[in-house]
Amino acid sequence: MSVDGRNELQRFAESVVEAFLQQVKDSEHADQAEASREFFASRQCADLVDRFMRSFAQALATDLMQERRADPFRRLLCHPLTELLDQGALSRSLLGNYFSFLHLVLGDDQESMTQRCQQIIDQLHSHPQFSWDLFYDNERAKLVLWQALMRVQDTFKRFDARRDWFIGLMQNRPHSVSLGTHSFMTLPRSDEEDQASFGVTEFNLMFGALYRPLLSLNGADQAAFSTTFGAPPEKWIRPLVDQLG
Repeated sequence: MSVDGRNELQRFAESVVEAFLQQVKDSEHADQAEASREFFASRQCADLVDRFMRSFAQALATDLMQERRADPFRRLLCHPLTELLDQGALSRSLLGNYFSFLHLVLGDDQESMTQRCQQIIDQLHSHPQFSWDLFYDNERAKLVLWQALMRVQDTFKRFDARRDWFIGLMQNRPHSVSLGTHSFMTLPRSDEEDQASFGVTEFNLMFGALYRPLLSLNGADQAAFSTTFGAPPEKWIRPLVDQLG
């Protein structure tokens, strides 16, 4: 649990104890056990619990977002979308669905790709001027990105049906997150989530940002791509890009 989560727990405990002691002090009952039962059955206690659950869920959601940002594989697959995200053309609240889609397509291979990315990061951290741009420009990182995108591209052979399915997935709004086998936490909803939209326009922008750069690789990258996949990007990527508006 993060510092934010622990702080929420501490604040909640302190507020409950303070409210309880105040009620015992003000109670007409000499019996403190009876005062305790009245307090924990009271609306005041229920309101405290409700406020805590909302605050704790928000802290949990922040934890999850920070974990995603620290994941080098996810950062790599988000990097082509940076401009769309910064401009607001694509809502960051949709990234969770994007990551879910990647996991559906890549399956267990995502774990090995993440490990490869982490190995690259571990080596690059020794560089005195380390930055994430060093990672994005790394030849081995580019190969991981291309392999993931080629796996995604391969699932779009039936383009219209797959596009519609993808849009439906991106429009989904999860209301909870799993904390264990039989435990779930309701996630808070933000104005950004409520206003975020994803349709054909957003799909075309998103997949254009992911795939169009592959059609203008420099000579060395195009050669590396062709060696890895048996043909230049034009052969594999052009049919998908041509179907984007």
